Amino acid sequence: MVHRFFKFDKNYILKEAQEASEEELLQQMVAYVKGVYLLQNNPLGLVDDTVRVIQETTRPQTNKLKDFYTILAGIYRFKHGSNQLELLFDGATHFEKYRQDWAKAFETWYQQFCHKPSFIRAVLEVTVFYPKHRKGQLAEARMRAFISQHFELRIHKRHGIKGSKTA
Repeated sequence: MVHRFFKFDKNYILKEAQEASEEELLQQMVAYVKGVYLLQNNPLGLVDDTVRVIQETTRPQTNKLKDFYTILAGIYRFKHGSNQLELLFDGATHFEKYRQDWAKAFETWYQQFCHKPSFIRAVLEVTVFYPKHRKGQLAEARMRAFISQHFELRIHKRHGIKGSKTA
C-alpha cells in the first residue's frame, strides 16, 4: 500500500496515466518499428522467411519491453516533472490530458529512435524473433544503454535518474 501525501500531485496522476497506456503504446511502437524495418530493409516488398514472420506477428509479446517503457516513463516525469496541476479549460481531466501528452511524447521518441538500426533490431529481437529458450537480457541491456546515450542520462536502480556528467 502506497501512502500518498498529496493525492492530486501531478506526478501521481501522470504515472497512473502512463501505466494505463502501457500496452497500447507498446503495441503501437512495435507496429511502427515493424513498418520502418520493412520499408528500410525490404523496399520491393519481397516475401522471405524473415518478412513472413514479421508480417504474421499481429500481436507481439511486449513483456520484454516493460522495463524499456518504465525507464522512458521515468525520464518523461524527470524532464516534465512538477507537482503542480495545470488549470484545464477544455473539460478534460488531468488524467486524460497527461495520458495524451505522454502518448505524444512517447510516439515522438520512438520515431526518433527508429533512425538507429540498433534500436529496430533490438525491438524486433525481443518482440517478434524472441526465442522461447533464451533470455532477452542482452537486447534489453542494449535498449537501456541506447536510452542512456540518447538522453545523456544515467539510470540507476537505487539512485534513480541522474544527468550525465559528459562535457
